[in-house]
Amino acid sequence: MLSVAIPDSSLADESTLREKSIKASRIARVLAIFGVEFVLIYRDTSADYSKDGMLLKLILEFMDTPQYLRKRLYGRMRELRYAGLFPPLKAPHHKPYVRMDEVKVDDVRQGVVVRRMRDGYYVDVGLDEPVLLEHADKVKVGERVSVIFTSPYPDLRCRIAREGEIKGYWGYHVRYAGTASDLLKGLSSKKKGGESLAIITSKLGRPVREIEHDIAMARDIMLIFGSPYKDVYEIAGNVRIDMLTYNFFPMQKVESVRLEEAILGCLAVVNYIKS
Repeated sequence: MLSVAIPDSSLADESTLREKSIKASRIARVLAIFGVEFVLIYRDTSADYSKDGMLLKLILEFMDTPQYLRKRLYGRMRELRYAGLFPPLKAPHHKPYVRMDEVKVDDVRQGVVVRRMRDGYYVDVGLDEPVLLEHADKVKVGERVSVIFTSPYPDLRCRIAREGEIKGYWGYHVRYAGTASDLLKGLSSKKKGGESLAIITSKLGRPVREIEHDIAMARDIMLIFGSPYKDVYEIAGNVRIDMLTYNFFPMQKVESVRLEEAILGCLAVVNYIKS
């Protein structure tokens, strides 16, 4: 599993909603390209970046949502006024439209529960009409779900996909992670040599080639990034953290690497090592 941690100040170097939105959408695109499954947004306490953090989370989640569900889940929001400028994700869970009679048993789609009828809940999965959701006593109207079809048209039905049942990449989840120090303390036990590897990215770190073998062997990897203005340790403050810190751009020729460039470059290195 591949995870990324970024601060709520990630958009702070952009001054307008338009530019902040475009940057967030580009980050989402990079996350999907390399199959990131979890995105943690930690709090940069050097200033109040809560609005930027909420915008970042909103756009990342919006981008991960299949196009056919966006209007139902998000409607018209001022914060998404520039959504027309976002690049399409085209990830595996962003399924194209098909006719109902083209759906096969065991096909998988994402949907949202839209209503409860006498015979059960119905879910919008981007087809011509909602589909009956079987064995779904614990779902709620408005909940986003992944479903597997259990019977073909004209009696089209589906059920909730069980954990681990969907093979391949199926998008990412976005969560808040407290402060930087909270995040680092929780990850400090994940050291080199284990199945889990948490790496702070920094131009002050050691060359990443020193841990190529560990990256190749790790089952779970988390990359932790700083803000456009501060390194991870600067954001965390005077907290003693025993964690791996490595430089993924050891020969950079510019003063600083922008956050979206850093995420792209670091994930590309990890992808190359594990390929």
